[in-house]
Amino acid sequence: MPPAHVKHVAVSRLPRRWLFIGAYLLLLVCSWVFQRFFESTPEAPPQEIRLVNVGSPKGSSLPVVVIPRLPDVGDDHTLSKELIVQSNGAVYRMTWPAAYFQKLRADSSAHDIAEDLIRQLPQGRVHLVGEGMGGVVALEVASVHPERVASLSFVSSPGAQEYTVLGNAVANKFVYFFHHAAFVLVDNLTPHFGLANRLHMNRAYSSVLFDTDLTQSSEKLAKWAGPSLLIHGADDWVTPADAARYSAKLMPQAELEIMDGGRTFSDEIEKQAVVKILKFHSKVESNQAAVRPASTSVVGSYPELVNSGGARYWILLLVIIVCTFVAEDPTCLACGLLVSQGVIDFTSAALACTAGIFIGDMVLYALGRTLGRDALHYAPLKWIVKEHQIDQMAGWFSSPRGMLVIVSSRFIPASRVPTFITAGLLRLSLPRLGALLFTAALVWTPVLMWLGYTFGPPFMEQFPHYKKYAAWIIIGSLAGIWFLTHWVLPALTWRGRRELVMKFRRLTRPTLWSNAFLYLPIRIGILLTSIRLWSLTAFASANPGFGRMGGFIGDEKSALLEHFESDPRTCPTLRLLAEDSNEARVASARAFAGKHGFALILKPEIAEDGAGLRIIQGDEALVAALQNCTEDWVLQPRLPGREFEVVWRRAPGSANGLLMAVVEKRNVTVVGNGTRALEELIHADDIAINRAELYLHLHSRHLTEIPAAGESVILNPTGSYAHGADCVYRPDLVTDALRDSVTAYCRQFPGLHYARLDLRAVDEQELSAGKFRVTEIGGCCHVSSVVRDTSLGVWNAYPIMWRQVRLCLQAGADNLRLGVRPVPLTFVLTRWSQARSRSDTFAIVDRT
Repeated sequence: MPPAHVKHVAVSRLPRRWLFIGAYLLLLVCSWVFQRFFESTPEAPPQEIRLVNVGSPKGSSLPVVVIPRLPDVGDDHTLSKELIVQSNGAVYRMTWPAAYFQKLRADSSAHDIAEDLIRQLPQGRVHLVGEGMGGVVALEVASVHPERVASLSFVSSPGAQEYTVLGNAVANKFVYFFHHAAFVLVDNLTPHFGLANRLHMNRAYSSVLFDTDLTQSSEKLAKWAGPSLLIHGADDWVTPADAARYSAKLMPQAELEIMDGGRTFSDEIEKQAVVKILKFHSKVESNQAAVRPASTSVVGSYPELVNSGGARYWILLLVIIVCTFVAEDPTCLACGLLVSQGVIDFTSAALACTAGIFIGDMVLYALGRTLGRDALHYAPLKWIVKEHQIDQMAGWFSSPRGMLVIVSSRFIPASRVPTFITAGLLRLSLPRLGALLFTAALVWTPVLMWLGYTFGPPFMEQFPHYKKYAAWIIIGSLAGIWFLTHWVLPALTWRGRRELVMKFRRLTRPTLWSNAFLYLPIRIGILLTSIRLWSLTAFASANPGFGRMGGFIGDEKSALLEHFESDPRTCPTLRLLAEDSNEARVASARAFAGKHGFALILKPEIAEDGAGLRIIQGDEALVAALQNCTEDWVLQPRLPGREFEVVWRRAPGSANGLLMAVVEKRNVTVVGNGTRALEELIHADDIAINRAELYLHLHSRHLTEIPAAGESVILNPTGSYAHGADCVYRPDLVTDALRDSVTAYCRQFPGLHYARLDLRAVDEQELSAGKFRVTEIGGCCHVSSVVRDTSLGVWNAYPIMWRQVRLCLQAGADNLRLGVRPVPLTFVLTRWSQARSRSDTFAIVDRT
């Protein structure tokens, strides 16, 4: 039965991230329910566009229809208000609900809006005034039904794509894609209870930019022969004044007005714009406005583009530099495309990319030099860089080719961030390093730009035919870039090809998959069976009184072993408490080492899969490891022999036990030849390559060392699979002697009904004879590692594992029926989370 104090565990004991995640998910569900069921009221915004009459006619002038720049701009629309006051004709304003726009198809949004708008236009011809993206709708109406449009007035409208954002329809789609993705994430992953939908800058706003098709804007402008007026802000940085000037070239009949202001105008400038619009309407109605002669061809070549200049030039360079901080290689490819379109010259784009990449590299160097190694333990660096990568890079830098490693990292995917941070940690010479990094960026950038310059235009020619699949094309392009940099480019080197072998095997061999994925069916089975038994912690009752949770993940290791400490087969164990002083811990540990000798195993009381384990080779390392402890530790001698794992079970009330599985943990070794470094030996070995990333992690401080000819190097420091051991299912080792010996050992604790024991034996014969030492015991739901045996296969291993879990759960259910008090779920979650969420990795062993 669990200790009495277990029942008093409160929810506050749960890790804060669990409470935060639970509260966040609850709010997210409540937000979704509120928006789904409570905001769908008759007063909700309309789902269709509407043409609202906001001003009665004061004379015989034609009606004016104002199309706002974005959905849901509200009623305080200055342009509409001024037109109401000054216009002699009726004034209409199109309401553009966000909900309407979101349901349109991305490839025909402007066309659909135009068709819906035309059906609501007043009889006869009208003046269309389009602001921002509203100008796109106005242009579409004029393209589809030119007979209904008396004139077009564009106020800060996009016009030709060559002068908008990056200056290319496809490149802009990439920018708008990430822009829209951010708003989609906010809309779906934040509990905003509908408030986000009421903001002007919301998901609908971003979808306007991404979904609206602007690839044929230049063609439609060139075909429009009616009166046109272009009003644009001189300081508009999103769509610069050059866009309006180029649109005026496409429509020679257009009147161009460049006014003071930026993206939006002040009230005073807005009033002046309205005066110009109404004056233009009067000229149209009196047939004084310019139109393009019918004899003028509308199919001829477009006016020549002018490379970006002035403020537009510097803004574009700034955009390129900022984009390199997010995605270096895609930005270089996009710049090559822009050069091919004549938006910017090759030299300027190359220098901007180089500058952005160099600045990013220097920032990483500065982070490493300023913050030090401790910064790797905090977000966001801990998500990007692993400490073993730093050790690995440090080993490379210490070699004669250290600086070459820095330069080559520019061309090796996923190695740049750890390389430059390590350079900062080691405080390498900044002038020399800066020169090398700048040179590497200057070499790499033109190559990528050339690829974009060469292959971008053919892609551009095909894009209009598939523009309705823009999102998928962008996603596919990003995936293609990732495949190129992570699979194709590495194949150019021997090391890269060996790493590709590792990646391919990890993808195609289920036994090499991660625990989270491989054990998922078993965990789902445990959850469903626990629900059927009406107790989510039924498994923790399989071993009443054995630890606090029946030996489940999160129980203290020493507390499970102390029940058997009188048995000579139990490995000697010393518990070192965090609450004791440094001096007391060191004194106890030294006395233990004096009795049992080195090497010693130091591991956390609460951990799983060897996390936090250290192999102590001497007194100095022992003292250093025990300084300023913040948790309890367990100290054991490192026993000789081979390691095995057995799963044992007996039914409650029964004296007989059953051995359900025996797994041998074999060492993985490489043999030196006197010329190859350890890293090369790992990559060259056909077995070690399966988990080369792990072995490079474990031996990151020794990768540049060259083992002597014939010297064997054991790659796994312990017999744990998490530490690199090879697991082999050995049913042939199950003998009556072994079963009886394990049963006699486990029966020393009467409440033990299910256990997994880590054993050490001299050899197979000794184990079969029942002669072993026990180094660790796990209880409830500690299944065997048979699923990691490649020769057995996953589908043959699952039934073996499930039988173990099923009998463990059955033992727990039987004990609950006998009156055993269940373990509180909050306590199980607390300890399980503590064991599974350690930030430290297992120790890297100094080889002797």
